Amino acid sequence: MNQSYVEHLQGMVRIPTISNADDSKIDFGQFEKLHKYLEEIYPAIHKYMEKTVVGKAGLLFKWKGTASDKLPVLLMGHQDVVPEGDHSKWKYPPYSGEVAEGCIWGRGTTDCKCVILAEMEAVEALIKQGFQPDYDIYLAFGYNEEVQGPVKSAREIVDYLKKQDVRLGCVFDEGSEVTDGKAMGYDGYICKVALGEKAYHDYEIYQDSAGGHSMEPGNGTALGAVSRAVVALEENPLPYRLTDIVEEQLKALARCMTGEKAIIYADPKGHWEELCAYAKEDKKLDSLLHTTCAVTMASGSPQSNILPEHASMIMNCRVLQGDTEESLLAHFRRVIPVDVKVRKVMGDDPEPATSVEGRPYKLVEEIAKEEYGEKVLVMPGLLAGGTDARFFPAICDNVFRYTGFFQDERWGFPHQANEKIPCDALESAVKFYKELLLRY
Repeated sequence: MNQSYVEHLQGMVRIPTISNADDSKIDFGQFEKLHKYLEEIYPAIHKYMEKTVVGKAGLLFKWKGTASDKLPVLLMGHQDVVPEGDHSKWKYPPYSGEVAEGCIWGRGTTDCKCVILAEMEAVEALIKQGFQPDYDIYLAFGYNEEVQGPVKSAREIVDYLKKQDVRLGCVFDEGSEVTDGKAMGYDGYICKVALGEKAYHDYEIYQDSAGGHSMEPGNGTALGAVSRAVVALEENPLPYRLTDIVEEQLKALARCMTGEKAIIYADPKGHWEELCAYAKEDKKLDSLLHTTCAVTMASGSPQSNILPEHASMIMNCRVLQGDTEESLLAHFRRVIPVDVKVRKVMGDDPEPATSVEGRPYKLVEEIAKEEYGEKVLVMPGLLAGGTDARFFPAICDNVFRYTGFFQDERWGFPHQANEKIPCDALESAVKFYKELLLRY
């Protein structure tokens, strides 16, 4: 265990960099504290790398390499954390950075100040060792990954790099790790490498009416009409499709299985009907095969004896590659009654997934096999959740949601009380980033 890694992460966690969809409600003083703290613990980075504050608190560092035809590498993460919630549910105070039971406890330990730490520790060490890259290295840390708002820090960083005519060779962000395969039935380690992610869309399904008193509802209410539309949408989901990246993921998963399921996963195209039947009973598999739609919010009138003038339900969609706002709206309008309307509230269409054929992916495989042995199962996949990496395909063909961390049952869950990370886990990611930069 590296004690300095532990102490540095403790210091980061003690600074509550909470984001908000409304920038005016963010305490940017906490982000300034974090920036000053990073200056203290990573002096070589701040001496030898060019630092730019992008927007209100985004950080971008550039290490200028010697001239070559290699495209730059960018390592990224986000500075912000979600609110800590009910303090009574925490075993240790959420911003204490307490070290107990072999772990560092606190909000942001896993999501994702540990990633910032690992990337900066790796670069700091390489600078001090005298390493001189023959390509440019960037570090990029946005300030509002955890929220959906009109301003996105990561997008601002991408726009800044575009203006500098920067084209990146590969990007590495949070998203997937290395685990022991025993829990999945595999006798070895599993290196999950997320090469893409589903996009995040919100849609409003609504109807406007004259309103009135509830004693005279007539033939029904606007809220009833919207409810019927939602039922129709749930009864007519988007069809299943097999994308290239999901096909690769299923084939890798087949090595963790036995029996009929292993045969189906090993050849998903050849056993498409059987695979779809499994998906109807398995929500994780279901989410990989189509755009999912979940109605999560509803609103009507302010009190029970008033007919709603505007009845609305919000549907969150996780959009699979190949679907777009246009195709989704066309599907929704075919399904719902004509007197109910639908509009997109927010979201960008999904970006293409990274190929497993590129040199950066092969490099990840090489590093994983040297660290965990030839039996390690390197598993490409699609991330169901969202990351700031989704903005970077505009300037990069190889965008990875992978950190190199070894994750086990001791980790606490992000966004929940008692978030924590094992002290001895930090070295695994630092080592990965150093190897990546040295071999690129």
